[in-house]
Amino acid sequence: MSNETVKLLGEISTKLDQLIILFKLSNKETLDGYRKNLADDKVYLRTLELANDPATYSELSAKVANELSMAEITVRKKISESVEMGLLLRKREGRNVYYTNSGLLD
Repeated sequence: MSNETVKLLGEISTKLDQLIILFKLSNKETLDGYRKNLADDKVYLRTLELANDPATYSELSAKVANELSMAEITVRKKISESVEMGLLLRKREGRNVYYTNSGLLD
């Protein structure tokens, strides 16, 4: 990459970071509500922790279900809800879909 491209990407990254900060500040009450509701839910918490590293739907749901001795269908429902709330991001690579923690509540 050229120096100009690297500089431009750095500027874009800085602007995106600023937008994220503004979003979090303007939605502080909502995000605090999410944090409070999720604090008591082991499934959500463990799913978000494990999703700090990309994992497929099957890997993530099976691991959480096994660790917490929960029904996998319950975990899968919570994964879907986490995506809807913006807590998990989905990325398709070939036939696999990977889930990662969005960092929204960080």
